[in-house]
Amino acid sequence: MKKTDWQYLVDTLLFLCIVGIIFIGFLMGLFLPQGPTAPESSKYFLGLHRHQWGNIHLYLSIAFTALVIIHLILSWKWIKSKSRQIFKKGWISVLIFTALASILVLTIFWALYPRYPGAYEDYGVRAGSKAKRQHLSEEGLPIHEEKIFLEDGSIAIIIAGQTTLRQLEKTTGIPAKEIAENLGLPAKVSLDESFGRLRKRYPFTLQDVRDVVTEALNKRASPIEKIEEKKEPSEHQVKKGEEPEHEPKLTRGVRAEDQSGILITGRMTLYEIEKETGVSARKIADKLGLPERVSLDETLGRLRKRYLFAMQDVRDAVADLMKEK
Repeated sequence: MKKTDWQYLVDTLLFLCIVGIIFIGFLMGLFLPQGPTAPESSKYFLGLHRHQWGNIHLYLSIAFTALVIIHLILSWKWIKSKSRQIFKKGWISVLIFTALASILVLTIFWALYPRYPGAYEDYGVRAGSKAKRQHLSEEGLPIHEEKIFLEDGSIAIIIAGQTTLRQLEKTTGIPAKEIAENLGLPAKVSLDESFGRLRKRYPFTLQDVRDVVTEALNKRASPIEKIEEKKEPSEHQVKKGEEPEHEPKLTRGVRAEDQSGILITGRMTLYEIEKETGVSARKIADKLGLPERVSLDETLGRLRKRYLFAMQDVRDAVADLMKEK
């Protein structure tokens, strides 16, 4: 093949790559939602997940880069002669400046882009953690606050993408290795790596972490704590000659257990709740407003991402259905 034939082929492939890169860029930037708060079902297009489109975008970018290098090699004589013709003796400096300008453009975008908008709070942080600490300090906000003390005296534990297994052990008292094992992580996993990074390599969600911690805390609760809420009914609640009626009560709060011992977490399925309570899984799904085609074998943690319901909604739905039995 002649040199002009190679140039034609390379330019054609460059055009195909750039069209694909532009299409996927607009698709991911304007149409496919991102982040842990968006339903997983909305992150698909033509059967491929947002991350899969991102992988295709990466492969096209690598191919585009290789083709640009080949294009420059094939056209180098023309580039050199044209630069000499226009810029005379300073042509080398102009070409060097042009190459550096590409890095300068990226630097400008990096400098002007806002560091920590609220939309990315739950994504986790990497090398920018120091800058984030300074930003929070300037705003007068708490830095690495791991517990919130509620008005009723209870404690809410914060588990976010930047939290590590070792920090969680320090906050809850649960061994980090026990949490990792319950999440299905390998024994060699780093206890100082953030959940945001670990989630990219291992199939778990932040809700799974919260459920594991909740379950572990419930197991560690003393018998006194477990029966604390089982108060005797007052005199006006018990009629003469009748047994006091105990309404079914489901889990509320980190350390609360109901009288039947049922603990509803994000790792449970609707079928498992049916087995524990005797309440039809289909009725629970209907009560939550889930479609008929929904899988009753899928965990509540995954379902709630797609259908936007809270774990408390599940507990309330089951409690209502148990009363109707």
